[in-house]
Amino acid sequence: MKSPKWPVACLLFVSPLIGEYLLGSLPASMIGLLPLMMALYGAGAILIRETVRARGGGWASIVLLATAYGLFEEGFVTQSLFNPDYLHLRLLDFGYLPALGTALPWAVFVVTIHVVWSITVPIALTESLFPARRDQPWLGTAGRALYALAFVAGATLIGVFSHRQSLFMATPLQFGVTGAAIVALCVTAFKLPAPAADPAPAAPHPAWSFLASFVAGSAFMIAGRRAQVAWQLSWPVVVALSLGIIVLFVAYVVAHTRDGRWSEARRFALMAGALLVYAWIGFETDASLHGRADLAGHTVIAVLMCAMLVAAGVRASRPRATRP
Repeated sequence: MKSPKWPVACLLFVSPLIGEYLLGSLPASMIGLLPLMMALYGAGAILIRETVRARGGGWASIVLLATAYGLFEEGFVTQSLFNPDYLHLRLLDFGYLPALGTALPWAVFVVTIHVVWSITVPIALTESLFPARRDQPWLGTAGRALYALAFVAGATLIGVFSHRQSLFMATPLQFGVTGAAIVALCVTAFKLPAPAADPAPAAPHPAWSFLASFVAGSAFMIAGRRAQVAWQLSWPVVVALSLGIIVLFVAYVVAHTRDGRWSEARRFALMAGALLVYAWIGFETDASLHGRADLAGHTVIAVLMCAMLVAAGVRASRPRATRP
């Protein structure tokens, strides 16, 4: 298990499994699409992780690049940020702003779930499963080039499929603004200083980090799902609520990590809380989008991911893995 091939294969697998199947966006009956999702989600997560770790960067850089990934997928590949009838779901009806060509509630929601659950959580889970190689790059130049080609291929195929569904194409201005934001995020990620190497002197107990992650993630998902229909809130209130949850959670993490890095157990706890958000809300998503008949297959996926989480927890609890 010391070979870098194992963590790379794990991340390639778990990123789409969490980002699409555990969430319930794709039903278990469409598991045949997993290789295509691996080319986009998995290769994207690998490239982000390898780029940051090879430069000695930390989680702030990963989050910025994950934000760029979310904008790329939803702005260029699927164009759900701008397509008013993407997959006939009418995602932009609530809070649509003609000046931006998108709806802020959907933009905040979809980019955030990519940042947290499509990229950051899979990377954190994989690094917890292989703690001895946490801070090391897993691929050389040739390997990164190979996964870059896989990412381009996956993005192209999914982009062509999405376009053929509705024959929609964003405007040059929308592409240009989105591209500029992606470039700015990438440049900022590369300019961030290396994270502190010493352990944080006032790191919270892992239980508190787990609860903070689980509660914040659950609140964010519930607000995104129910604030409009069930609570009858206006879109500015929904956006403010979603951004407020994000700001509070980020402030909690920054306040406890700016003076040093966390132990393996604390990093695991933060990731575990976020992962379990998808573990419970995925059943609701799957049933609403695909019907209750798919829940048996979804249960298999949820059990598999929880088993991997337990395995990561066991590794995180070992004395060697808890050293900062």
